[in-house]
Amino acid sequence: MYPNILSLGILEATHPEYSSMLPVWGEIDLLASGGYKLKQAIELFLPQRPGEDAQTYEFRLKKFTYLNILASAIGDVTSKLSNSSLVVSGADVEEINQFRTDTNLSGRDEKTLLAHLLREALKFKKVYLHIDKTRSEITPLNKAQEELLKIKPYITTYSPFEVINWSESKGKPQWIKVRQVITDTSNPLLPPITKVIWTFIDSNYIARYEASNVELDKSGAISKIEDENVNDDTTIPLVGKLIAHGLGEIPVVKLELPDEMWLTDQAAAKALEHLRTDCAKYDLLTFAYFQRTYKKVQTPDSNFEESFADSESGTPPTGLQYVLELDKFEWSEPQGHIIPHLMDALKQIEGQVKTLLSQGGVSAELGVVAQSGESKRMDFVKEETLLRFYGQLLSSTYQKVLQLVAKSVGYSPDLISVTGLNEFENDTLESQISKLISLSEVDFNKLRGEIPATAYSLIYTDLISKATGNLSAEQQEQIKKEIEAKLREPLILDTPSIVLDT
Repeated sequence: MYPNILSLGILEATHPEYSSMLPVWGEIDLLASGGYKLKQAIELFLPQRPGEDAQTYEFRLKKFTYLNILASAIGDVTSKLSNSSLVVSGADVEEINQFRTDTNLSGRDEKTLLAHLLREALKFKKVYLHIDKTRSEITPLNKAQEELLKIKPYITTYSPFEVINWSESKGKPQWIKVRQVITDTSNPLLPPITKVIWTFIDSNYIARYEASNVELDKSGAISKIEDENVNDDTTIPLVGKLIAHGLGEIPVVKLELPDEMWLTDQAAAKALEHLRTDCAKYDLLTFAYFQRTYKKVQTPDSNFEESFADSESGTPPTGLQYVLELDKFEWSEPQGHIIPHLMDALKQIEGQVKTLLSQGGVSAELGVVAQSGESKRMDFVKEETLLRFYGQLLSSTYQKVLQLVAKSVGYSPDLISVTGLNEFENDTLESQISKLISLSEVDFNKLRGEIPATAYSLIYTDLISKATGNLSAEQQEQIKKEIEAKLREPLILDTPSIVLDT
């Protein structure tokens, strides 16, 4: 399917959505990164003012300052979700357990992986996970040979910057094309070499094409290969053999937020407003200075045409070694009435960013510190709802990942289910026990006898589903059968005993 060479035009072809979203991702990446990355591209966010000369503009850019409220809010969401527990069932296999403790062959465990996925999805709306296996010069014929050759599954994550073209069916990738720019410093006797690698992944094969010793222009496009100019007809060779992964489906899982849940797209505009307001405030503060004013001593003149004699011209000398003879000398201090308004605006924008990412609430405002604990809990209903949504999305995605991992090691994927990531309190164990105790104290027999059977069935099923979380299809079907069997049991109601006086 994949030829030994492909033209550069085909390899560099991008999806229309990728082309339109690339500037948006780039802006969010700079605002969320801050630091030197933002400083190197600060002119994109602080344009030259009308009539501003080049020297003044350059001086203003050097006074750049930035408080990274966007990354801080995203980090808060990620850390709160990390407090929740993750439950994996049906995966008690040595290979899968090893994968869970080391998902990338570099010691990254599953909780760190999930935190990374959420952080990337919050920033860029989506992230791709490629389930791959280590390579060997010897092709294993069975599972025993794989274990002997120490072939292990692992995950490579791709940001939307890297996946430049794709095809999907019902939201699931059919194939993707990944473009990666790599700096090769493996040889200490040679200068760094820039390489560009294109990887095609579909339901059958993995194919890689590589261009070495590449020069890129400012936009990241290839301008030269091996010191020669390129065009769309320049050919790029296939690297290594075509890899048949043998899974029967594409080994790529996409985690994507719905449009209405991609809140960073909204918050980035407010972060940009905060950046410009903060830089304007700093610019005003550094321009403010103390103005020295003085009035010379005026000596009356005998000449009636001149009221006073002219004193020496020029600015009087200054310094501790001089004694000035002046009629008046003052310092004029700048008032800066606009500065408090800018400070209030910055606080308001910071609160808006946190609110957009569901970090803020009524309790976060001034003047409500003494609010009751239950009232504060009610303030963060929106935040908890969003965290539950993120947790459910991560659980579902990780379940698909583990099922592909199980399939790659020859284990049945249908038994695997991932639940959890739905409790975000620090005292999770105590809270869970308290909820189970409350649930056990409910008189379901009495409730069943007092409300319609259909309503009871719906309420009981809903309580069970909330207590168990995200289950596999087989587990859901089994629980459904057990609930139906329980509902068919005869209703037993306590009746008061009759005591006869004798």
